[in-house]
Amino acid sequence: MSGILILVIIGGIYFELQTPGVGFPILASMLAAIFYFVPYYLNGLAANWEIIVFFVGITLLLLEVFVIPGFGVAGLGGILLIVGSLILVMLNNDYFDFSFVHAGEITKAAAATLSGMLASILLMFFGGVRLTQTNVFKRISLEDSQKRSEGYTSNFDQHSYMGMQGTAYTVLRPSGKIFVDGELKDAFTRGEFIEKDKKVEVIDESGTSLKVKEIS
Repeated sequence: MSGILILVIIGGIYFELQTPGVGFPILASMLAAIFYFVPYYLNGLAANWEIIVFFVGITLLLLEVFVIPGFGVAGLGGILLIVGSLILVMLNNDYFDFSFVHAGEITKAAAATLSGMLASILLMFFGGVRLTQTNVFKRISLEDSQKRSEGYTSNFDQHSYMGMQGTAYTVLRPSGKIFVDGELKDAFTRGEFIEKDKKVEVIDESGTSLKVKEIS
């Protein structure tokens, strides 16, 4: 049962991070955490510091995801604290004093924790794909693509400059400004540099600025 609750705790946190705002995954994770910690706490196995260590590990993981780029000390430390606290909660230790704890109990606690985490990892990989196919996910995600052929565009200029010739108002390295049809417009090249006052031709206007090439 402890392994199943650990699966729900870890899996709920993961799916809430994948679909923020849904609420159900984090609610399931919180309920599983309550059902996991409270019985051990009432039986005198779970100490306050062990529960605090668990939430410190969760905090470090959240910092790693949202604040600290990459996967480093915070993420690894968070995982170690979470795993350690989940194991220690099951054992009758006194600040790492295992004098009254049998070796079999340590093995059983470690096996339950690691099996629950392994099952949650498998759920993340295989359940994540199925989650994207559910009606709940489809209601909160954007599935339609806004194609240019259907009238969607990021260019709000109604006037077409396609094929027009102008002059480089600034050096294009590769972006800058051009003077075309009596107006000053943002422009960029295909990658090459174009010096100021060189003649250019508009070859694309699909974005927010004009794509040009030099007229030799």
